[in-house]
Amino acid sequence: MRKRTIVKPKAVADTGSGSVQKEEYSVKSKGEQSSDSGGGGGWGRRLLKAVQILIVITLVPPFLNYAALQKETQELRPDNGQLYDVAWGQKLFKKCHGKGPPTVILDAPTGMTSDVWELVWPSIAKFSRVCVYDRAGLGFSDRPLKNHSQSDGEDAKSNIRNRWHPFTIERMADDLNKLITASSQEPQPFILVGAELGALVAQFYTQMFENQVAGILLINPLSDDLFELDSGSWEKHWYGNLIPSFQSLQLGAALGLVRLALIVGLISQPLTGTNLAEDVVNRQKYLLCHPKHLSSVVDEYHFINESFSQIRTMRMLKTVPSNVSVTVLSGNYYDELMPSHLNKAWAKSEQNLLTKYYPRAKHIVINSSDRHMLYRNPDAISEQVIKMIKQIRNKLRIKNG
Repeated sequence: MRKRTIVKPKAVADTGSGSVQKEEYSVKSKGEQSSDSGGGGGWGRRLLKAVQILIVITLVPPFLNYAALQKETQELRPDNGQLYDVAWGQKLFKKCHGKGPPTVILDAPTGMTSDVWELVWPSIAKFSRVCVYDRAGLGFSDRPLKNHSQSDGEDAKSNIRNRWHPFTIERMADDLNKLITASSQEPQPFILVGAELGALVAQFYTQMFENQVAGILLINPLSDDLFELDSGSWEKHWYGNLIPSFQSLQLGAALGLVRLALIVGLISQPLTGTNLAEDVVNRQKYLLCHPKHLSSVVDEYHFINESFSQIRTMRMLKTVPSNVSVTVLSGNYYDELMPSHLNKAWAKSEQNLLTKYYPRAKHIVINSSDRHMLYRNPDAISEQVIKMIKQIRNKLRIKNG
């Protein structure tokens, strides 16, 4: 027989009429008591609430991030730029100012967009035509819809296209050529100004299309022997730190967590320490939240060895023409916040580049500067570009009589 517990009545108040209320007894079983005191049913409710919270945390941030990206894509695209079709189902973003010839083309560092030149190009535009653009998949440029390495069913063509991955310098140079000749026909000759990976693209472009280029200015150029120096310290840093960090950002952006981190101040947009316009700052935050942009950043870093191989092959076939003016700009460090052995290896790779391939180049060291000079010391960049513009115009006057 089940035990039953008698619960004593609460005190009964006097009604004031002399009558006594009847005492009431309630009877509860032990099973009922355990249910009310938070047994299995209570745990079930807690589990259900935890699942609901988990669903909210998992689904709401990505949804809100996606909705914000749709709005920001229209609001933050620069008004004075546009998309140009460069074939292969792909459009690249480009904006230009000033009048040429020559036309100065500014090419950004690895994984970065044309915003890095925002404080450089206005000074150049007073003297000549200047264009900035975003490489494939970065910023507002399309990721390639068709990979050059895909086969069209013809083995011979397929073997050639296997070398043409969208995120190597050969494809980048080909895209740039289509962008500034076939798609928009910018006034020639060109002055190519590239930083880091952009400097590698400028060199490859010059050797592919030498008749179009009058001068190249290489800023902290990425050299193909960088990974071979200092016991491969840069290779370890590149593949062990840089790529994983961008992959984590890409995942965080897809989950909507990067946007939350930006809101609470856990991370900041990359172009810091300068007086950039508010729309540029907001655009950089937007790109940090954009998985497709970050996927292209990862790809540029991932395929760097293929790019190194391509520039080596090109140098075996031909050299940069002697009539092309070459200037190399360096800071005191690659990045003063990096360990000294990485800065030393980068400096050594730059010196090797000058000694082997550009012994007659003009080498200028910008004091108190590092890789951030593009937006922290922009006058030092624009000053050298303007000097090259004047030099090339004098050559053109002499050539044309």
